[in-house]
Amino acid sequence: MSKDNYQVNSNLFKKCLSKWYWFVLCLVIALPIAWYMLAQEQFIWHVEGSIIIEEEKGSTSQLPEESITQGLPFRNRGNLDKQIQILKSRKLMERVVDSLNLDILYFVERRFKEEEIYKASPVKVASIDNKVAAYGTMLRVNQLDNNRFSLIREEGDTLFYNYGAPFKYEGVTISLERDTSVAHLDGILRIKFIPRQKVAQWYAGLISLQKQGQSNILSISLNDSAPQKLVDIVYELVDIYNLYSQEEKNKIAARSLDFITDRLASLNTELFSVEGRQAAYKSGSGVTTDVEATAQSYVEKLNTAETTRDRIGSTRNTLLNLENFLADRDNEYKPIPNYGDLADIQFASFIGQYNSLVALRKNKLRSVTPMHPEIIQIEENLNAARSNIQNNIKLAIKDLDSQEQQVIAKAAPVERKVQSLPFAQKKINEIARQVDVKQELVVYMLQKREETAIGLATQVESTRILDEPVISNNPVAPNGGQFYTLAFLLAMALPTSVIYLLDRMNDKISTKAEVKAMTSVPFLGEIAYAKSERSKLINANSRSVMAEMFRLIRTNLQFLTTGRKDKTILVTSNISGDGKTFVSANLAACIALTDKKTIILELDLRKPKLTEFLTKQPPTVGITNYLVGEKEADEIIQPIEGYKNLFLMSSGPTPPNPAELILSDRMGELFEYLKNNFDYVVVDTPPTGLVTDAYLLNKYVGGSVFVVRAGKTKKEDLKTIEEICKEGKLANPSIILNGVKMPKRYGYYY
Repeated sequence: MSKDNYQVNSNLFKKCLSKWYWFVLCLVIALPIAWYMLAQEQFIWHVEGSIIIEEEKGSTSQLPEESITQGLPFRNRGNLDKQIQILKSRKLMERVVDSLNLDILYFVERRFKEEEIYKASPVKVASIDNKVAAYGTMLRVNQLDNNRFSLIREEGDTLFYNYGAPFKYEGVTISLERDTSVAHLDGILRIKFIPRQKVAQWYAGLISLQKQGQSNILSISLNDSAPQKLVDIVYELVDIYNLYSQEEKNKIAARSLDFITDRLASLNTELFSVEGRQAAYKSGSGVTTDVEATAQSYVEKLNTAETTRDRIGSTRNTLLNLENFLADRDNEYKPIPNYGDLADIQFASFIGQYNSLVALRKNKLRSVTPMHPEIIQIEENLNAARSNIQNNIKLAIKDLDSQEQQVIAKAAPVERKVQSLPFAQKKINEIARQVDVKQELVVYMLQKREETAIGLATQVESTRILDEPVISNNPVAPNGGQFYTLAFLLAMALPTSVIYLLDRMNDKISTKAEVKAMTSVPFLGEIAYAKSERSKLINANSRSVMAEMFRLIRTNLQFLTTGRKDKTILVTSNISGDGKTFVSANLAACIALTDKKTIILELDLRKPKLTEFLTKQPPTVGITNYLVGEKEADEIIQPIEGYKNLFLMSSGPTPPNPAELILSDRMGELFEYLKNNFDYVVVDTPPTGLVTDAYLLNKYVGGSVFVVRAGKTKKEDLKTIEEICKEGKLANPSIILNGVKMPKRYGYYY
């Protein structure tokens, strides 16, 4: 911080200190207001606990239905961020609000505020015919006794009812009941009906969920005025989330079960047809025994080849069904059901990713529109995943065709060897192989249907409470210290700002710090304002503040004039009324008290005041008489009574042409005479802002003093003085600040 800034800040501090009663008054007003505002605030409590989300992992111990539904959304519900968004969703919180009836709030009116009484209200809503219509309504209930209550309406009406008896209010039929397990509460009860969506949105926003490291554990915390309500919300939220997860799982499992049932019906039809052909052929051909054992090995090889081809065909059909499903625009945003065993072809991860995106899109659409950027991004990812699966299907079918050709090529030599077998037996064996394949597929699908049905009936909790939610020992808000600190700061800032603004709006000079900050002209000192002493001249016995200030100015002036032979000092001001005559007289008197022979010249020839100030008489004979040749210098010098070394040279009669007289040769001769006969010459001149007399006298003096007056001289005038000094119009300039209002404890007043 620069020295000038330090002085300005110090000046502001002094001004604030002088207005100490402003600060006391603001404190007296601000602290009770802070207490009143604090009394109106609700106490806010913090509730914190933790929950664990069980992620389902593929292993040998997985649930039966998970084997057939690999890759579907309930196989892996996504990462922990997804679960956090679901837990904080407004839709889930609405179900919590419905379950706990959080859209009906109970309050008791206290002196300065209303206090929520969750589960502690002696009066509760027993029934309401249309809760939605009651949203926004408030009941003010006064408890009379255990049988009756009064309802206070806004118009001032009071209605009396019995507990349990329905009554109409704002078009809604309501019934209140008295909870005898809760003691009577003093004060009016308020029952508010708040829209469910608004309550859900409020508490969904209150929930804070944070992941703990890399684990599946979430810390959950909430802040509100009813801590027990927050605990109930945490428990209910976990239960609702588990129910929601199971519902989503059952929806997709039901679709898979429908597909398996349809596939079983198709396989049973195919098996019945093959078995019918087998019976008809045997009956028609009369063949009932096997061919020689030597041909059994060939038959087994053909059986193996045929089985492989059937499996390839079944897999191809499954892939084609899957391809048709993806190609159908009606299935664009539906999850892919399980189309059966795909042998060694690995599509589970692709299908799982696809179904996860479908489920994610569905969940997002509950809170946003289809044109939301997140929905558009998910649909782009779905299209990419669908294209990827379709490409892999084409590659898989091509590979199956290649495998089938290899099987046919390997089976051709065996078939040529079997051609020697009886045609009938060959046909029977071929049909028997088809029967075996169909029976195996039917048994497999029956097994999967049972496993899926078991999964539908199984309720698995995916989320549970790890650490029970705990209520903080003390409320976390409001903070009384903050209220009182803010009140204190405001009480300090308001008067400080007012003082600062008044100071900034004031275009007058008031302190020496302002003078030093606005000009580079040396500062001699300041003179205190004392009305009782303005008409007095300093003498050797003066011990006032003003006298000490003049002595300090005299000392500073001696430092400035050290080394100068010319001790002639010109005193002027920018405008009239700044006190230059008063300063000239007392400065000369103060110098004379140091045994220096001093004379003061009244060269304000236009409006002379110095002679009257020093002698109480108007000027009669003086400088004008000398300049016109009527008198000599020694004839117009007057001693000042009471001072051994102080003399006065009055202005004399007011001339019509002061400037011409100042420019006369006799003026130079006068100054030469005075410099040879006196130690100090103090010249009182007219203001520079009105006439040029001071500039004309500048060539005769060794130094000049500008007098500015606190509370009168404008700050703009200091810039004018700065320009005058920079242009050299006055020799060795300095500034004195006159009329400064000092605090009572300043200087010798302590």
